[in-house]
Parts: sequence; C-alpha cells; structure tokens
Amino acid sequence: MIPEATIDQVQNAVNIVDYVGQFVQLKKQGQNMFGLCPFHDENTPSFSVNEEKQIFHCFSCGRGGSVFKFVMDLDGVSFPEAVAKVAEFGHVDVQINTTVNQPRESATATRQKEILAQVQKLFNHLLVNTAQGEPALDYLHGRQMTDETIEHFGIGFAPSDDQMLRKYLTKEGVSYEEQRASGLFVDRDGGELATRFTNRVMFPLRNERGQTIGFSGRVLGKQDGVAKYLNSPETELFNKRDTLFNLDQAKAAINPDKRFYLFEGFMDVITAYEAGVQTGIASMGTSLTREQIGIIDRVANEVVISYDGDMPGKRPPTGR
Repeated sequence: MIPEATIDQVQNAVNIVDYVGQFVQLKKQGQNMFGLCPFHDENTPSFSVNEEKQIFHCFSCGRGGSVFKFVMDLDGVSFPEAVAKVAEFGHVDVQINTTVNQPRESATATRQKEILAQVQKLFNHLLVNTAQGEPALDYLHGRQMTDETIEHFGIGFAPSDDQMLRKYLTKEGVSYEEQRASGLFVDRDGGELATRFTNRVMFPLRNERGQTIGFSGRVLGKQDGVAKYLNSPETELFNKRDTLFNLDQAKAAINPDKRFYLFEGFMDVITAYEAGVQTGIASMGTSLTREQIGIIDRVANEVVISYDGDMPGKRPPTGR
C-alpha cells in the first residue's frame, strides 16, 4: 500500500494538464481543455481535462479519472507504477514499491534468469568479437542489419563446438542441475548434457520486463533435416504460448495511438525496426495463441497484422 500522504504529495506536485499534454494536444474551451482522445480514433475532440478538479474524461469512450488512471490506461501499468511515473515526471523524490502486487519469484527462476543473461552476453560477444562468429556476422550484415540493431536486439552466435557452453558454465559455477533446467542442453543417455544450439544465430527471447527467458536459434545456411529455427523448450521461465518477440521494446516505444505491428517472424520485426517501425512484435510463427492475444489486448489499442500472404499466414489463430 502507498501511503495516502505520498499519493497526495505526487498529485499536488503535477498538473494533470502538463502530464496529459505530452500525449494530447489540448486547447482551451470554456472551463476545460479539449483534445483528441488517445484511447480511440476520432476526428472531433471529445477528450476533456478539468484543471481545477485535476481529472480527465472522454465523452465518447467514457474513460476518465485522475492523472494516475490516465497513466494506467495509457501505459497498461499498475497503480503503484503509475504513481511512480507521475512522481518521476514531477521530479518528486518518493520511494514507491512498484512490485508489491507482483507474485514472488522463486529462487530457481531468479537464478535461471541470471544464467540466461550471462549466456546472452557470451553469445553476443562470440558474434561481434571473435573469428568464429564472423560467418554469422557476415550473414546478418548481408541481411542489411546494422551493428546498432544487432546490439539493440542482443543477437548472438552459438558456435559449432558443442562442448564450449558446458565448459564455460561449469567454470562459472553453474551446477549440472542448473544447466539441465536452463533449456540450453538436451539430455543424452547416461545423463550427459548435449548442447541444444550449435552453429546458429541466436535471438534472445525476453519477457515484458526485458529479461532473457529463452532463445531462438537460426541455422546458418541450408542443412537437410535441420530445422531452420530452433526454440528453447518449455522451462520454468519460457512458454512459447505466452511469449511475444520484442514485446518489451515495443511497449517502451509505443505511441499515444498504442498501435502494434504483428509480424510472423523475428527477422520481419528487425527489418521493420531498421525501417523506423519500433512497435513490431512477432508471435513466433503463425500459431497465434489465446494467451498471446490476451497480452496484446492488455497493452495495445490497435494491431496491424503483417503476416505473410501464403496459406500459413492466412490461417486463423490457434484456439479460435
């Protein structure tokens, strides 16, 4: 719970007109300020802000409330997070616990995130700074991908050496059981762990908070009988059904229209990013699930579907 005094301090320090004015062009009409509603498409301004009462209201869609409610609806965040955002805007120095309503994460999940973050940095280093990563880097450059974009998406390379990752993690103090639970290895007979990803360009898969929870590896060149893309298996952190590629970055870059562009694959998202589209996400293939639809519905007002025009791209989402 946030103390009432803290809420009042933040609300008194920030004029709702100033905060809303970052996203809505407001003009004075009578006692209120009016503009085009950021929550739906309209041509005639029906979104009003009352400076005296410090509230907003849309006469078309019915949304309304305090500046905190505006932030919650616009950014899709919790009340504590909204208070923290407004406090930051108003340069109000208060301590707000924004994770109070979040379920407590298990120690094993926290540890797995640390391991995967470490591996992501390793893969990126191998791609950018080593001779064995040069073919993969040349491939990405050939796809018109800049070094800035490679860094932005945290792309890396898993080498052909299927013992390298095991040796590295063991040296770093990662136990056999922790390696086994990471999704980076496959069980062999006798309990031996074999590296799951070899000779692949590695795309980190992140949750909504930007934490690495798995990987997808694209094979270099064409190899008969080898899947073009290989994803991490289901783990405590990663489930393909409720993961959307680049969701964390898209949320951070979303505009007042709250429009996402849904693509079929990672490379489509990255190509769009190179062209200036920062709110692209991918459903990891055309198997769009109910869970993914629910996530999108929570944070976006509009989705432009940019799937391929072939039959897989035209199929309805899974479960519909």
